[in-house]
Amino acid sequence: MMRWILIALAGLMTLPALAQEWQWSVPAPGGRNPDATAYLWIPEKTKQIRAVVVAQHNMEEISILEHRTFRRELAKMDVAEVWVAPGFDLQFRFNEGAGEILNKLLNDLAECSGYDELRYVPLAPLGHSAAASWPYYLAAWNPKRTLCCLSVSGQWPYFRDDKFAPPIWGDRKVDYIPCLETMGEYEAADSWSTEGLRQRQQYPLTPLSMLACPGEGHFASTETKAQYLALYLKKAMQYRLPARTTAGQAPVLIPVDPSRTGWLAEKWLRDRIPTTKSAPVGKYSGNPAEAFWFFDEEMVRATETYQACWRGKKPQLAGYMQDGNLVPQRNTHQQVDLAFRPLPDGSTFRLRGAWLDRVPGESPRPAAWTQRAVGTPLGHAVGKVRLTKITGPFEVLDDSTFRLKPERGLSNSDKPLALWFAAIHPGDDVYKPAVQQAQLLVPKRNTNGRPQVIHFPEIPDQRKSTRRIPVPVRADSEEPVQLTVLEGPARLEKGGLRLTRLPPRTRYPVRIRLLAWQYGIPGKWATAEPVERSFYLQP
Repeated sequence: MMRWILIALAGLMTLPALAQEWQWSVPAPGGRNPDATAYLWIPEKTKQIRAVVVAQHNMEEISILEHRTFRRELAKMDVAEVWVAPGFDLQFRFNEGAGEILNKLLNDLAECSGYDELRYVPLAPLGHSAAASWPYYLAAWNPKRTLCCLSVSGQWPYFRDDKFAPPIWGDRKVDYIPCLETMGEYEAADSWSTEGLRQRQQYPLTPLSMLACPGEGHFASTETKAQYLALYLKKAMQYRLPARTTAGQAPVLIPVDPSRTGWLAEKWLRDRIPTTKSAPVGKYSGNPAEAFWFFDEEMVRATETYQACWRGKKPQLAGYMQDGNLVPQRNTHQQVDLAFRPLPDGSTFRLRGAWLDRVPGESPRPAAWTQRAVGTPLGHAVGKVRLTKITGPFEVLDDSTFRLKPERGLSNSDKPLALWFAAIHPGDDVYKPAVQQAQLLVPKRNTNGRPQVIHFPEIPDQRKSTRRIPVPVRADSEEPVQLTVLEGPARLEKGGLRLTRLPPRTRYPVRIRLLAWQYGIPGKWATAEPVERSFYLQP
């Protein structure tokens, strides 16, 4: 319990620590996006994969999957990750072949990695926001293989919407499959529980949990959330995986009956202490219709510790400064739209975090977050507002300087590059955390300038014992070239690549793919044609 208290107090709004290595990838054709690619990460010491967290890219998924805390905990459990970007079907329309696409990409990853159990081990689907329903759709399509469902800033299993949750289930249910929905205080945690509790009554055999996230919003992940999701996954494995399995065969998952096992805990109420103590199913003294289900006492205590944070603290609001001016809010999904104003190198730009001194009225959200009328003066904690990355093709150089940088999972379309930021403050003894998202759109190509060419020689295959590889790449404009590792056990370091350890059952050869990119300088150099190079690690 002390561990959870420390995490809740110190880690709630910390910048997600990303570990951006994916050792394998395969195409995932046949779905809604022709560029869909499936990426695989296996912990370097894993001899036998026990389960796979599988996600499609919407927004927050990648912040969770690449979070070092999440990966560290998954490594302890021998759990792999599969991330599909762009997603092949965020609604997982199994009536249109989404299941077959998923099976094929998992089989292909099994073939190239050497971990054949990827063909049959249990899956824990993860989805965020517009992709929050797809975990339940996978469970409805293949309940025997679904370990649990993770719906972040999410949705409830039986919610239906033509755009986000199409009515294709028929009489399918997700009974006996643990389902977790998370929701931030600064989105709808206080009211979103109503529908979940209704579904718990209507579908009493669905083990349905909800985590309310005080001081958190809709877009950005946190250290605490990564830790909690890992604990939930650990509990799903503890209660669902059989003690003994047959090599080469899928385990028969143990059903979880929420009417007979587990604990109940009262729904979260904003800034209020629970009125009923949590207790095992059958011994709960409160109204079960106002309580969510959890695996056991440890899971309940972790939930209570998380949800008790920031109770009764004052609100504060964060924002963005650009060119010395506070960027106004708008009544849009992102609320804040930033402008791309590069420095002389063409790809670096500056932004700063800022405090808001009163509740703005352009969007209704700040008034809802603060529970204050528009125009109400606001105070704030000591310290600066920090800007962090949510997702997008850029990197953080320092607290106010950022640079365009290509990343894996980008579509080949000509749509603008979408850079997503979070302005955050962790809160203190007086004030709740603050978090404000923003979007910055950048043209996919800069066409205003002279053409330039990237010179990137082929890299010969290497022995698996190799540790460092020089990467000679340059642009004829003499402007610096950005490199990205798209796939493979490698990380960028000054002057080249550092190869990392591969899991013990890796099948060789192993491909490493690199992308070289130079955005150009408006009015001087146009964007160069990106150059991709691949080479293999041989036994």
